[in-house]
Amino acid sequence: MTTERDASLQRIQELEKANEELKKRLRFYENPHAPPSARKLQNAKPSTEIIATSKKRGAPNGHRGATRTTKEPDEVIDVIADQCEKCGSSKIEKKENCEKSVIEDIPPPQKIKITQYNRWEVKCLDCGYQFISKHPDCPKTGNFGIFLLVYITMLKFHLRGVLRKIQDFLIHNNDFDISVKGIHDILLRVGNSCKNEYDKKLEKIRSAKWRYIDETGFKVNGKKWWLWIFRTNDGDSLVVIRKSRGREVIDEILGKEHRGPDIADGWRAYDKTAILQRCWSHLLREVDDFCKISEYGKGLSEEIHACFKALKGFLERNPTMDERWHQKAIFEKELVDIVVKYDEFKELEKPLTYIKNGFGNWYTCLLYPGMEPTNNLGEQAMREHVILRKIIGCFRSENGAENYQYIASLLASWRLQGKNGFEELEGLLRRELCLS
Repeated sequence: MTTERDASLQRIQELEKANEELKKRLRFYENPHAPPSARKLQNAKPSTEIIATSKKRGAPNGHRGATRTTKEPDEVIDVIADQCEKCGSSKIEKKENCEKSVIEDIPPPQKIKITQYNRWEVKCLDCGYQFISKHPDCPKTGNFGIFLLVYITMLKFHLRGVLRKIQDFLIHNNDFDISVKGIHDILLRVGNSCKNEYDKKLEKIRSAKWRYIDETGFKVNGKKWWLWIFRTNDGDSLVVIRKSRGREVIDEILGKEHRGPDIADGWRAYDKTAILQRCWSHLLREVDDFCKISEYGKGLSEEIHACFKALKGFLERNPTMDERWHQKAIFEKELVDIVVKYDEFKELEKPLTYIKNGFGNWYTCLLYPGMEPTNNLGEQAMREHVILRKIIGCFRSENGAENYQYIASLLASWRLQGKNGFEELEGLLRRELCLS
């Protein structure tokens, strides 16, 4: 009997240990610092609830629809059969009835075109200066033209292609045989051409009204590095890849005397920034994580959500600066009162400390019309790079990581500003490689 009891106790201990291990693993998805897209298990509804609340699938009311308008044809082709499809007779008479079909299509894949440019040396008869003639389609060095450089770059960055897939695509679609190293060298050349524009982007980041900043881990050659995002109020985006997640990166990019204003999460690297807007999305996730701890945790979460709702409601009114200053003092006092109210409950020490550490920085956005109270814009700019991380795993070299930040920064900025990335990159390469 004792043996059976001991075996049962041992089994219970094993199950409890396994349960704790599973809780630790599940915590990766349900912790307050994970973005909403990663918290699928916590946000998932029971199957019975899904059935009870399910609605008819389809577009919401007021949706404009996706039906394409019929465009004017560039060419009209009369299709007249030359024989009967039933008996094969060639005695065919055209009738009055005609079915019209307007078809949108693209030409067959283009094959590589090889062009020789004879760039003659010329001499100015006025000043005597001699130089080699330039052509906007002919890079001064290298064997590949501008359109091919843009094409391969967009296969990599716009379609997130891996190099071997790009190689296979070029062979079968364009009859262009190139090695993986050749594709890599093309991307390095394009990245090198983007350096000057990248440096200009850096100056815009430094002189912007404010910046949304975020960072995420990204391995380089198997080691942990960090990919930083600096996004401005005007849609300029700068990608920075460094070994550090510390303050030295901010000092390098924005200057040691940088004061802000910036919008960021609670990472300690931002503590020395004098003018900071702490992200409310992170705060809401932090307090929501304590809803199930106790009734007081639920109450704290509800009151913080009410504060955020009041902040958004006030901003929607487009208040004057005097109103903003006055309301900022009121909001900050309310937040202090909430902390004092729940400070006696030990189980809420973590979220309350998180709020205290941000005192003075939760309502900065009130003093900068147009500034968001969350860092959602920074996180949105980060998503493309997170997706790429899932595809490629890591950068294989420091040189590749450095090159990536040049191209990715420009493409992201052009997209945020509503520009055509293909045309912008084409123009940049012509300036840097052909006409400089």
